[in-house]
Amino acid sequence: MTEGDTESSGELSSFLHLTGWRPLVLALIAGLAGAVGLFLALSAPAEFQARYTLNAQRIADDDFTPAQLDIFVEEIAQTAQFPQVIRAVEIRTGLVEEDDYMITVGQSGSTLANVDINVVSEVAEEAQLVAVETGIEAMTVTLNKVLGGHVASADQIEDSIAEIEADVAELTRLAGGLNPQIAYDTAVQRVIAREERNSNPPQIPRDNGDGTTSLVEEPEPDPPLQELRDRVTELAPIQRQFQNESAALDALNQRLGDRNNDIRDARAALALVETERDDALIISEVVTEETSRIAGLLTGLLLFAVPAALAVILLFVIWDALRKKPEADQMRRADDFEPAGVLEASAQPALPEGKVTPLVVVDEEELDPADIGDDILAEVDDEEVIVEDDDPDDEPKSKKRSKDGRWGRDASSKAG
Repeated sequence: MTEGDTESSGELSSFLHLTGWRPLVLALIAGLAGAVGLFLALSAPAEFQARYTLNAQRIADDDFTPAQLDIFVEEIAQTAQFPQVIRAVEIRTGLVEEDDYMITVGQSGSTLANVDINVVSEVAEEAQLVAVETGIEAMTVTLNKVLGGHVASADQIEDSIAEIEADVAELTRLAGGLNPQIAYDTAVQRVIAREERNSNPPQIPRDNGDGTTSLVEEPEPDPPLQELRDRVTELAPIQRQFQNESAALDALNQRLGDRNNDIRDARAALALVETERDDALIISEVVTEETSRIAGLLTGLLLFAVPAALAVILLFVIWDALRKKPEADQMRRADDFEPAGVLEASAQPALPEGKVTPLVVVDEEELDPADIGDDILAEVDDEEVIVEDDDPDDEPKSKKRSKDGRWGRDASSKAG
């Protein structure tokens, strides 16, 4: 581009090498490419969007808190995106994701109990089928995981119960085959009774051998009091351990009962999911409609027009870089310009001495011929009389007479 082209065009157009007729070429090519993109977008088949809502609260445990329900719903939404779920849906429907349909699954923003399923496909029935099968498979996998967790927890609880029951059996053996709590209570009562008996022993008659009898204390029966106390001391830790084991066993039995209820509820939910294809109790359709073509048209337009425009600009740049610029079109740096307008002195040719005539304008009425000396140069013509005195100190003695008036024409009109 020449210097004139750069100055007359904008900075952006100059940078993009779009001057002269080039913008018209660019607009023509980009318009044709955009028209091709629009034609291809219009030729594409119509697509349908099926929107479904999965109500997870209908298969969740009744004892779930809001936080637990939120986790359960989020797990279903995440499970729907697992590769195993996608493969199962492909096997059941015969449709391949990204080739035959596009799907998006996420937790609903309006309520924590719902999962939104959106499917886009060229056939409305296929979109509906994929949405339902994806929801069923996601619920099945999630419920199986929940059921497996409940079963594993129940098995663990049962193992703990078996260990505690073995400990209780050992404690019963140490307690003499009796319940350790009963054995301890019995031993304590025997000690209390023996102490009461010893504090007030019973009196029994004794034959003195002379035919008389007397009352004496009855001897302490076996076992003695000290052995009874030793037995209580021996049974005390057994009784305490038995109480702890009994409390733990009761808690485990309660947990096992809850897990069994959870297992029963999970199996009931799985049975409900199996009938979803016929009953539609969990997954409900929101709407199935044809998708808008505006986005596709804009995509087709930009997808063809923008690359074509960039290619044309690149060709212009390469052309300007390869072609040889004329010498006249080369950019030249201008001379420095002084805004103040500096003038430099220069030699000028001198006028002949005879041509230099200082002019003095005089009035013809005051002109006295006697005052004109030899040292005065005068020039008189039909129009004016000019008299010059060499003495600068004297007053002007020469006057001008003109036919045009008192003062005549400007003396500068005859100068030069």
